Amino acid sequence: MTKPYHLFISYASEDEAYVTKLSESLEYFGLRVWFAPLTLKIGDKLLDSINAGLIASDYGLIVLSKPYISKSWTKYELDVLHRQHIEKEKKLFPLWHCIDKSQIDTWNPGLSGIVALKSTEETSSIAKNISDVVYQNCPIRGVAPSYENPQWRFLQGRGELYANHQDGGAFNLFEAAEFPDSHFPIYIHNRQYTRKQIVLEVMKSLYYESYDKMRLSDDRKERMMVLCKEYGYDIEAPGFDAAIYG
Repeated sequence: MTKPYHLFISYASEDEAYVTKLSESLEYFGLRVWFAPLTLKIGDKLLDSINAGLIASDYGLIVLSKPYISKSWTKYELDVLHRQHIEKEKKLFPLWHCIDKSQIDTWNPGLSGIVALKSTEETSSIAKNISDVVYQNCPIRGVAPSYENPQWRFLQGRGELYANHQDGGAFNLFEAAEFPDSHFPIYIHNRQYTRKQIVLEVMKSLYYESYDKMRLSDDRKERMMVLCKEYGYDIEAPGFDAAIYG
């Protein structure tokens, strides 16, 4: 993710109850969503906020329904999203909600050419499919706990992330370094990490002593030192300088 939000959700107010449930499923998988009831604050100018959300999101989720295709306001959001899709290759996720292809074809044939999700699926399944695309199918995705956003702390060895969703097992940087090969690449803090890149972060954490000593036993620290050496980072070597590795 390169922007503050993974998804901008465009929907009709009549479908708010369904979209609220869907947004909860999306957040469960660690996705940040621009969804008006969650994002707008008292005193916000609606159009300015929506325009900011459209710009600040990497993907667009369009909940297409009979109310949606009858409104001028949703047409504005769709026009912007479709233009971003064409001009900036912004990926769109059309979601057919109590509507069929013939109705989409009549209203906007361009949308019917994009593979769509359908609300007949469970919201958890829809959210999982979307998260697979956003996280580039990485087998492990570090999801920040809801009470804070510690992804930068994780890379310093001072925080934990959940594996794949908010009920996933918590893991820290040093545990990630010893994951089996099948777990890589890991998606953390908006990018993919190979084991070598994780070990680089381990080396920096050990070198600068930025890590949480409560989370690193003497035995694991010794294993981390050995692992760093295997990847060419001999912290104990005379004159070693972590700064040259970025």
